[in-house]
Amino acid sequence: MKLTLFRKFLLALFLIAILPLILSSATLLFNLSATSGRLAEDITAATDKQASEALQSRARQVAEDVSQFLAQCENDLRLVAAISKDSSTLDSFYQSRKLEIWHRLEKNGQPVEESLFIPVYSSLELIDKKGKQRFVISSGRILPVDELKDISNQANTGFRSEDYFRKTASLKKGKIYVSHLTGFHVSKKEQLRGAQDSETAYGGKEYQGVIRFATPIYGSDNEFEGIIVLSLDHRHLMEFSQHILPGSVEKTLFPSYKSGNYAFIFDDEGWIITHPNYWDIRGLYPDGREVAPYTENTPLALIEAGRIPFNLDRAGFIHPNYPLAAAMARKGESGYLDTTNVGGARKVMAYAPIPYRTGDYRRHGIFGGVTIGFQTDQFHEPAKQAAAVIHNQMQSHLRRSGMILAFTALLSLLAAWRISRSITKPLALLTEKARDLAEGAEGVRVLISSGDEVGELAADFNKMADELEVRNRHILETLSELARSRETVTGERNFMEEVLNSISSAIIPFSPQGEMISINTKGIEILERTPLSGEKYSLIFADWPSLVQRIEETVAGRGEFGRKPDNWKRRCFDVGIFPIGAGMEQGFTVTLRDETEKERMREEMTRMDRFASLGRLSAGIAHEIRNPLTGITLLLDDLHDRADTDPESREMLGRSLEEIERVERLLSSLLSYASPPKSEFYTADLKQTIEETLLFFRKTCEKGGVSLESRIARLPELVFDPDKIRQMLLNLLRNALEATQSGGRITVTLERENESAILTVTDTGQGIPAPDLDHVFEPFFTRSVGGTGLGLSISQRIIEEHHGSIEVRSVEGEGTRFEIRLPLTGT
Repeated sequence: MKLTLFRKFLLALFLIAILPLILSSATLLFNLSATSGRLAEDITAATDKQASEALQSRARQVAEDVSQFLAQCENDLRLVAAISKDSSTLDSFYQSRKLEIWHRLEKNGQPVEESLFIPVYSSLELIDKKGKQRFVISSGRILPVDELKDISNQANTGFRSEDYFRKTASLKKGKIYVSHLTGFHVSKKEQLRGAQDSETAYGGKEYQGVIRFATPIYGSDNEFEGIIVLSLDHRHLMEFSQHILPGSVEKTLFPSYKSGNYAFIFDDEGWIITHPNYWDIRGLYPDGREVAPYTENTPLALIEAGRIPFNLDRAGFIHPNYPLAAAMARKGESGYLDTTNVGGARKVMAYAPIPYRTGDYRRHGIFGGVTIGFQTDQFHEPAKQAAAVIHNQMQSHLRRSGMILAFTALLSLLAAWRISRSITKPLALLTEKARDLAEGAEGVRVLISSGDEVGELAADFNKMADELEVRNRHILETLSELARSRETVTGERNFMEEVLNSISSAIIPFSPQGEMISINTKGIEILERTPLSGEKYSLIFADWPSLVQRIEETVAGRGEFGRKPDNWKRRCFDVGIFPIGAGMEQGFTVTLRDETEKERMREEMTRMDRFASLGRLSAGIAHEIRNPLTGITLLLDDLHDRADTDPESREMLGRSLEEIERVERLLSSLLSYASPPKSEFYTADLKQTIEETLLFFRKTCEKGGVSLESRIARLPELVFDPDKIRQMLLNLLRNALEATQSGGRITVTLERENESAILTVTDTGQGIPAPDLDHVFEPFFTRSVGGTGLGLSISQRIIEEHHGSIEVRSVEGEGTRFEIRLPLTGT
């Protein structure tokens, strides 16, 4: 048949109409297949990653909570070691430490939940140096004397084989011993008691174990006196993992072991120490022997009896990732792995180490680890549902496309082109949105309002996106809950900082490299500046060389930790250097307590006691000497006045009378010092009193060739005793004149400083030797020939009666300066 133009046109039209439709349908089918597969894979991967990271974050938070709880137990141990050891005080401490537990009971064959507060510690023991119990509180009851035991014999300990007394007794003062979990093993039969699994075993036997916290007690003579022991109740440790419900912010009373959705804690040796199945927890036989871990070689009799505690290091036959998780935790790393539990459930297991370095846990630096498991099938459920929806829609679309292809064979090029475009454009948009969703974008939706298969596919896509956002919101809520928990922990940390800031001593911790970590408010006040975090101690204490040297010697091992007195900037301090962690692994702490006022008060009380005793003694001596001295004076006067006395004897008698007069003056000074006249305080002009005294003394200075200068400011009138102030000033002026050679200068000034009057007397004399400066105010201390040594003592007493102070500064060979400070208000 001849191919006419009509036929060609029809053929061309047919080819133009059908070929694009066939090609577009094939392209659409290919894109849908690729998109559905990629979308399912991306959803699965994204869900796995998000859920695994959420589990890991939650495991870290629980590990941090356990670490802080252990630190609190150490603080409790230090507190009970420091307080009085009488039974009333120890019982009060024991009763004050309670926390809440949430557990289930059996009533009428049904589980009943109960929340109650129980003591944190199952027992508190005070043990003497020979290992004999002297005081024990166990399960809230103080044991009578006939129940106390000698626990140096391990057979007498609570679990028949414990050696915590020997280990603690060998520690130095302030060190702490922490044991591994100890308790009698609970077999599978004992927990289940006929129940099908642990989730339905309401009335089964519970695990009762302890972790011992112990520290040695030393007397004031550093002799070992015994140990103090706190036994942490294992039920409080179970609270950290027992109620975790993976994949949800809610808590559960008792987790489901069969589902694989539960958490447990293992120690640094790989033993499980908290678990829904109590037979998986490490334990002892009744005679104190340790129950061997469950391995591929465990005898069938032990398996049937349920004596199969779980050790991750020996559980590689169940899944190789169990020992890997324990090994990574010992390295201080967290993460997540795929595992299978004993029941055969496949799950993702997130793990995180519990940092801890005390007692038996120094070896690896961890208490153990926290694991949280979640069954993987639950992760993939949204992806499976989405893939099924996409597959069904693809099959439906394929059938309808065949019908459309047959129908559109009669349509024109424009109709074919329009149909192709109406299909490919929405699918391209769907592919783009699927990629955005796979990349984690939020609010991704396909806005297609058509009622065909593409519209249904878009609606299903939007529904799938809604479900994914709900899942993401749940995960974010879990993260928010973790964030709130972190805020709570942060608040507790801030509270501890406030407690440190309220302490009257400076507390400055440093890293092992000597860099400052923090400083409390008192430390900033003492240093009079705020050091930067990370600043070296050699810079912080640059103007305190003795402290820098002591720190260097202590850090280098040449000095000892502890407290020692030290002086800085004319102040007395009690300086302590203490290690942080064993062997100063975490650094050291410097404490500063200002003892200046206490030292000044002690010296003042000593001086006052000495002066009072000296005054009473001086008064008695003066009275006893004056009476016979008067008789001697009268006799010598009579001999001196006789006419028959030769000139030489008369001269000797005259000198004797002069010496007796000097003794009389000394006795008068003693009596005046011992029984000073009562001060008469009234309002007067201090400037006028000083100027009158200087006018009186100026002639005396001129005779000695010494110039007397003054700068006297006018001050408000104040209440004082002018006569005694005049006496005090004359004593200082006489001393200055005696110490100043001809041509020298004495300067007197009076000025106001805040609410005090400052009076100074300065000379350019020979000065006071440095060793004598601490004694110038002591009675009878003098370097002057013929002096009584009472002038400065009397002057100091006068100033103290006026509630003032007097200080002396002197440089030998240059001169001396006395500064008197009197309050302008009051007397």
